[in-house]
Amino acid sequence: MQIRTLVCSTGLVTAAVLLAVLSLYTGAKDIQLMTIVDSFIHFDSSNTAELIIRTLRWPRLLAAVICGVSFAVSGALMQGITHNPMASPSILGINAGASFGLAVAMILLPAASLNLTILFAFAGAAVATGIILLLAGRLSGRATPVYLALAGTAVSAVFTAVTQMMVVFFDVAQDLSYWTAGGISGVRMEQIYYIMPWTAAGCIVAVCIARSITLLNFGEEVAIGLGARLQYIRVLAGLIVLVLSGSAVALAGPIGFVGLVVPHIVRKLVGYEYRRIIPVSALTGMILVVCADMVTRVINPPYETPLGAVTALIGVPFFIYLANRTGGGRE
Repeated sequence: MQIRTLVCSTGLVTAAVLLAVLSLYTGAKDIQLMTIVDSFIHFDSSNTAELIIRTLRWPRLLAAVICGVSFAVSGALMQGITHNPMASPSILGINAGASFGLAVAMILLPAASLNLTILFAFAGAAVATGIILLLAGRLSGRATPVYLALAGTAVSAVFTAVTQMMVVFFDVAQDLSYWTAGGISGVRMEQIYYIMPWTAAGCIVAVCIARSITLLNFGEEVAIGLGARLQYIRVLAGLIVLVLSGSAVALAGPIGFVGLVVPHIVRKLVGYEYRRIIPVSALTGMILVVCADMVTRVINPPYETPLGAVTALIGVPFFIYLANRTGGGRE
């Protein structure tokens, strides 16, 4: 399995590098490969092509990487701590909660900094996460995957409805539409600098608790017998999901289904050990979102399709398949 993991990781890293270059190349304006290289080696701000690479396509690529990593790792953690193959930030309403927090920030503090906006997104995501974890804890023996998915759908619907009422009443619908659609076309490097430390910290802590997440999959009694501190791990994992999902939604909006699809693909590749699942999920999520972002640019040029719509085209059929396969019980 270690050799298989090494081969998969090497292939994914190679694919990620190639797709990163292709992402910088893809766009409404044709730019030569050597111009892309020159824009990083000796940047000339008077060169329009190099300016496009450094100020538009490079921040956009980094945003796609951050969102892919954040949502994929969040989904893997949620599926691990809830024992629910249908768990993900979008399915369980966490993205909708973060969007609610963004709306509150726009209404109360229209001139708020990105850092403060992220905190509001965290707060909204925290409320949604708390509701779902409370349901999972109270019905630990009866909370089937389909039940939690339906509960998450209900939580998401409530947050979405309240958010829509607020933005219409306070006339901030146009400001929030960018995040609602889910997209990274307008991301700038200043935003990347704010978000990247949150993403890095969340991923590092996720890797540190990966062994304990694996123990949870053997059952609570076995995990306790092997020294796992269940409540501590669940709370810490929940906080990581908040950090990663909240910051990614603040950056790009509620991009759905990445956290649902990616962990299932990764488990097929590397097994059920979370010390392998988490880093490989990060790579796979990165690849998925970078690919989806390139698709948004080529479907209807020079116009762009919302990134959330492209990921939904992948995720919705997978979600239906997964719901039918689990049949309301555990995987």
